[in-house]
Amino acid sequence: MNLVNLTLLLLVGGAAYAGWLFVPLWLDDLDVREAVSAGFGQLPVETSDQRIRELVLQRLQSVGTHWEERDGQQVEVPGLGFTAQDIQVERDPQAGTGRVAIDYTRSARLKPFDRFYPVHFLAERSGVLRP
Repeated sequence: MNLVNLTLLLLVGGAAYAGWLFVPLWLDDLDVREAVSAGFGQLPVETSDQRIRELVLQRLQSVGTHWEERDGQQVEVPGLGFTAQDIQVERDPQAGTGRVAIDYTRSARLKPFDRFYPVHFLAERSGVLRP
């Protein structure tokens, strides 16, 4: 085996490992973006910001898992752990615009080392509200 083949093998292996770790996080982020878009779609209809937050939380109830520290150990629990305070809802009635966003950080567990790597996401939808 020569050095070029070894380098290519390590690159392919590293890419497969990174994909195995980060693709599930990315797929969950797509679900978060879909829920944020659904919340944005309700801005012209729904007058209560709290109701928009509840709609987004309801759509994200069964999406993914997250890590929490319990008794000094990291435990994987279902859901993404969002609360109503995590969801930003902004409206400008004079301009007829609105914004719904969730700014969050997830932890990817590096399997053989039992270490965690933070990955930041921003799911946002903003624009003109059409009745």
